[in-house]
Amino acid sequence: MKAWLKFSPDITNKSIISDTMKSYDIDFNILRANITPKGGKMLIEISGNQVNESIEYMESQGISVDPIKKVVRKEEEKCVDCGACVSLCPVKAISVSDDWTILVDDQLCIGCAFCTSSCPMKAIKITE
Repeated sequence: MKAWLKFSPDITNKSIISDTMKSYDIDFNILRANITPKGGKMLIEISGNQVNESIEYMESQGISVDPIKKVVRKEEEKCVDCGACVSLCPVKAISVSDDWTILVDDQLCIGCAFCTSSCPMKAIKITE
């Protein structure tokens, strides 16, 4: 599961993430982070046997957890495989295959929608 974690300024110096990883049977991957003394947010991917329990713990410690439910999909009939979307994807969820067609990996997608505005054919849509 991918999620945005949002931190308030009063908890940025606490070891909540470290404590979560030590206490629960989870794998925790930080995909993107911007945390300052004024607060911040972190994009994470979390998996394992105790995902729900670890999320409950983080929320009890003051972290807002917002699961990512939106991803992009390519409308095959509209796409001309121009590649305008490829360079804008910050997580490399959009790529060019060996036969020069555009591939969208919804498992990597974080739903940022940068690619949707670049598509001249409007072939990339956000879905839930």
